[in-house]
Amino acid sequence: MKYYVELPELWATEFLENDPDCAGYWVSSLTQSWQKGYPDNCTVPWTNYVDVVRRLRLHSDKKIIVDVDMLYNEPSIAATVARELYAAGCNTIVVESKRFPKVNSLTPDSMVLSTPEEFCRLLNKVKTTVPELEVIARNEYLATTKDVDVTARIAKRALHAGADGVVIHWGGDSNTELLKKTLKKLKADGIQTGIIPTKYLDQVVDGDFEDLADFSILGNICSSYIRHIFSQQSVSSLLKIPCEFKSILDRVNSHEPTGHSTLIVLGAKKAKDGSYLLSDNETVARFTEKLKNYYSIVFVIGDDANMPVSETNNIHIVQVSDSLGEVHSLTAAMELLNTENVTVTYADIDSFGLANMDKRGLLFNGDVYSGVMNVSADVLLSMVTSVDPTASILEMASINNVKSTVIN
Repeated sequence: MKYYVELPELWATEFLENDPDCAGYWVSSLTQSWQKGYPDNCTVPWTNYVDVVRRLRLHSDKKIIVDVDMLYNEPSIAATVARELYAAGCNTIVVESKRFPKVNSLTPDSMVLSTPEEFCRLLNKVKTTVPELEVIARNEYLATTKDVDVTARIAKRALHAGADGVVIHWGGDSNTELLKKTLKKLKADGIQTGIIPTKYLDQVVDGDFEDLADFSILGNICSSYIRHIFSQQSVSSLLKIPCEFKSILDRVNSHEPTGHSTLIVLGAKKAKDGSYLLSDNETVARFTEKLKNYYSIVFVIGDDANMPVSETNNIHIVQVSDSLGEVHSLTAAMELLNTENVTVTYADIDSFGLANMDKRGLLFNGDVYSGVMNVSADVLLSMVTSVDPTASILEMASINNVKSTVIN
């Protein structure tokens, strides 16, 4: 069974995104209403859900399912809302069989339902308008009729109207015998089925529904947890809890698009035996294998060197005559620096430097400089014009206070 977890807000992806039990996210009208301070009766504008989906899609490739309530029971409005949600990145919507305005399903005695005809017309208008969007019919009839056959018959009609699957909702109590009978009936006909087990989570954990439902929407669990934890606090207790601001800062900074970098490989000086390292196939291949991580590679070599690779749109060769030093060689590559960030490295870096080329600033293996520097292009351009061309990369960086990353 797949689990779709209620998403209180985008920050939850920091903890759920890499969880193998989380197949995707459920954007719930109940918890969105709670967070926004509105009643759960469709008062929260539908544009709120479009905004949540749009922002969520920037941070996740997982399936996004949106609780759209009954879409105001108006087919044309329903189709418009569905189209906008799909354009924002929504994969699936779950449409309820209730009358507008909404009454929460956890109080089934207060619900007023649409007729099957009204429900199916709504589903059909949505599905024919946005055929690429998965539409799940949320069938509430079991909770009100207690009739397995009637519920199953309406579920099948919803599929004939265009729905891709059904959620049979049972929110009254933990006695799920009628629900299980209904799901079994639908599964026998090969219908995709889902549940929202707010009242019977223990049964799902125990595996009672593994053969009866294809997916489970774990609605409200994250927001309920947040509310429970925070309800135990006071200003006094919050002041006693260590505030880990850095983890929030790091997470926020991680949202900044990094873009690609240019890799500049310095090899304009001959080795002790009079050869150029960048004339060696194996040495050059160590760097070209990294091209997938960079926009381009610039090899800086002596003017009498022979490179074992040819220039392409992403591989450039700059020849320097009688290099005065590392900064002088680096200056020759500036015209080919077209990215926001840059990695500068020596041709003779060891395997440690090669494996950690993405680290910020100057890279040190313990107290030994590893011949790798990562900076923004603006900083590098400023540095190379402000120091003596005979200077080394380490001297240039030290003068300009480039930060270091030390790995022991």
